[in-house]
Parts: sequence; structure tokens; C-alpha cells
Amino acid sequence: MRIFILPGIFAVASLSLWYMICSAPGWHPEDDMLTLPKQFDNFTILAEKFKHYKEEHYAYITTLFVCTYLYKQTFAIPGSFVLNIIAGAVYDLWGGFIMCCFLTTAGSTLCYLFSELFGREYVFYYFGQKLTYLQQKIDDNSNRLMPFLLFARMFPISPSWLLNIVAPFLNIPLPIFIISSLIGLAPYNFICVQAGYILSDLRSWDDIFSTTTMLKLCSFALLPLAYAIYVRPQAYKHNLIAPSSGPDDEPQKAQIV
Repeated sequence: MRIFILPGIFAVASLSLWYMICSAPGWHPEDDMLTLPKQFDNFTILAEKFKHYKEEHYAYITTLFVCTYLYKQTFAIPGSFVLNIIAGAVYDLWGGFIMCCFLTTAGSTLCYLFSELFGREYVFYYFGQKLTYLQQKIDDNSNRLMPFLLFARMFPISPSWLLNIVAPFLNIPLPIFIISSLIGLAPYNFICVQAGYILSDLRSWDDIFSTTTMLKLCSFALLPLAYAIYVRPQAYKHNLIAPSSGPDDEPQKAQIV
């Protein structure tokens, strides 16, 4: 019976979101605001429509944006890229960035909790053997778990949505998971929101994730990885070497365990 709870929650959430969209005040079908365009120029026009719509229906569009973002994150649906750009275009740079950071963290946390409570059968069915291997690796590096999680979040091509699903079954504590989500996804959120904020100055999707931008994200990701590989083990080793001396004894080094 428990295996049907998660699909039921997903169905109710989907119907509720669809009803909210269809009940938009002042919206007409000919406005075509619900279809995401494939062409970049058409997307900029759509973003302007959202921006003007917000001026008349701020409470509604904000509620809809929050619910849509949480829906996407909670059910591990890829595509935060588009929502982050819309946030930058509609709510400006810092307002959109703060909102996206909060929603990313909140949605990822809900995904973690739903997966832990209702998704065990699905996760072990699809990822059973891989989970055992990953869990062993995480247990072996439990003293440097945070920097590894930050690297996984910051690396551009890392599937963050997949980490949200499997994290409860990898012995990743919820507080560490929340902090890593908030900090680790901040660079990606900022770049996307900034792109939305200066959307009128861009000419194509390639301008958002250019080679320079990807190198910046990789550089950010390498910082916690370098800390985990080199700095943290050195500090851990130094702390275990504790000098002890007595009145008649020479200082001795404690054995490293």
C-alpha cells in the first residue's frame, strides 16, 4: 500500500498546479504564456510578458512561481535552468537569486524527505547495486563528506536531482544535505538568474553557458574537492599527532590511528 503513496502525492500536486495555472487572473488562451518557446528571441518576449503580468498580479505570479519551483524540485524534474532565468527577468538579480536559493534548498529537502518516507522501493529497484557501492564510499569518507557534496552540487554536469533522490539511502544526514544544497547550488543559481536579469543583452542560449562560464563553475567545484583531497586529510593527521611530555620524559608523538 505504501508504494502507491508517492504516485498519489504526485498526482494531487500535478492537478493542483494545473488548476492554479488555468485559474490565472486576466489570462487568455491567445496570450500563449504557458508554452515555453524553443527560439531564444521568443523566450525573451515571453519573459517580458511575465514581467508585465507581475506588475498587475504580483501575488498570483509569485505564488505560482514558488509552487512550480517546489513541484519541480520535490519530484526531481530537471529544468531549473528555465525557472532561474525567469526569476532573474521577473524579480531582478538579487531578489531572484535569493528566491531561487531558498526554493532550491526547500524543494531538494522535500525530495529527500519524500524519497526517504515513500520512495525506498523505487530507489532500491532502480539503483540497488549502485547504492551499495556509493554508500560504502561515503562511509569511508565520512570525515570529509561536506566538501565532496559541495563538489557534486557545483560541478556543471552533475545530476543534482538524482542526488536528492538517493541521498537518504547513502547515510547523508539531513542538516549536511541542506547546507550543501544551499551553498553548492548558489553559483549555478546566480549565473542563471544573472542571465535572466540581462536577458535583453544576450543573443542566444550559448551566451549563458559559454566556455568561460563553464570554466568558472568547474573552478568553483574544484575548491571543495581540493579541500577534501589534500587540506582536510592534512589537518586531520595533524590533530591526531598530539605531543605529550612528563617531568622526566621527552615529548613523544601519539600513534596515528
